[in-house]
Amino acid sequence: MSDNRGDLVMVDTGIWAAFFSKPASPEKREVDALLDDDRVALTGPIIAEVLRGFRRKEQADWVASRLKSAHYIEPAWDDWRDAAALGRELAAKGYDLPLTDLVVGVLARRVEASVFTSDPHFDVIAGLKRHRYS
Repeated sequence: MSDNRGDLVMVDTGIWAAFFSKPASPEKREVDALLDDDRVALTGPIIAEVLRGFRRKEQADWVASRLKSAHYIEPAWDDWRDAAALGRELAAKGYDLPLTDLVVGVLARRVEASVFTSDPHFDVIAGLKRHRYS
């Protein structure tokens, strides 16, 4: 899959933070377009990070109801094993990535989704497609 219309895009936590807090941001415009095209993908660790960022339960509940429209990618047993292996491989090269980023990277590669992120951790994951602004 290439990064064209119709391909899934795993939207990372930092992009969601801009989406919800900066209504005129390029991240907001891009995610809106991805949502309109039904291309947004999420996984549990991203959902938990995004929702944890809201102080009030009512806000978090409202955001959760909006995130439910995205494609949900469930990590399988092998994904967790692959995330651990990727973490070991990158640690041997001097990179210590958070487990969330490892899982997102492994899932994105498995489903051939690109990742929309501002996090430089994803730059060191081989074979990962990055989503760029349209």
